[in-house]
Amino acid sequence: MQMRANPMSNIAAVELWLLDSTYKLGCPVDKQNELKGAGELLEQKFREMRTANPRMDNQKIAVMVALQLMQDVVELNKSLQSYSQCEHVLGDIIDDLDQQLKNIG
Repeated sequence: MQMRANPMSNIAAVELWLLDSTYKLGCPVDKQNELKGAGELLEQKFREMRTANPRMDNQKIAVMVALQLMQDVVELNKSLQSYSQCEHVLGDIIDDLDQQLKNIG
């Protein structure tokens, strides 16, 4: 993966190698490493799918990996919602304890 910065802006061109093709994307300079890392992880997922299904064409590999990643996103969203509810309950408990401490003192 190569990067070329545009000296006139904070946008750089980032080249990613995915499914036997090169893709050039514009990216904020401070996000280049994150984009490159995401591209490397995505290519790893593509390779894993290709290893498990050697006769599958690139389009099907991309769709299957996208579906797997969306399942991961849905599960993470459920977990985050659960954590958010717990955080709210804990906040209420802390508020109650603070009030009780004020009443004691």
